[in-house]
Amino acid sequence: MIDLVLHTDCYSTGEPAELRKAAEICLKCGACCVVKHSCHAQYGSQFTPNHTYVYDCLGAEEPRKNPNLWLCVSCHKCEEVCPYEVSPVRFIEAMKAEAFREGFVHPMVLREVNQIIATGYAFPLTGASERQRANLGLEPVSDRAVEELAVIARKTRLAGRPGEGKP
Repeated sequence: MIDLVLHTDCYSTGEPAELRKAAEICLKCGACCVVKHSCHAQYGSQFTPNHTYVYDCLGAEEPRKNPNLWLCVSCHKCEEVCPYEVSPVRFIEAMKAEAFREGFVHPMVLREVNQIIATGYAFPLTGASERQRANLGLEPVSDRAVEELAVIARKTRLAGRPGEGKP
């Protein structure tokens, strides 16, 4: 497990020994998942105080293939309550980035990314959205954002990923 964490982009400026120590502390602690109202992902029935969400993600044999990885919404509450200032969210975000690069993306996340690239918005705009914009005195939505996103998607190789890998 620790070797998988070490080869992610997380804490890229840190020394391997520091990363290993941070991962071990994180795996042994779990405070972020048992403090009330800290980690929303911990509320899943598959997690307990002894088998926390963070442990499930960091302790997985191949974290990038763990579908639970995508339960984290990067709210950083774990960072706020971490008594060791390890920041589990940084490990999880790095694992998500690795999973995305390797094509192990949760279908829901992939649909959202494709929606944003195709439309420029995280949710479909409807006639009601357009009427509300007009009522508020806002300009109609332009296609400029879509064009700019297409350029970004091409340059970051985000475009063309649909269907790659499985969570």
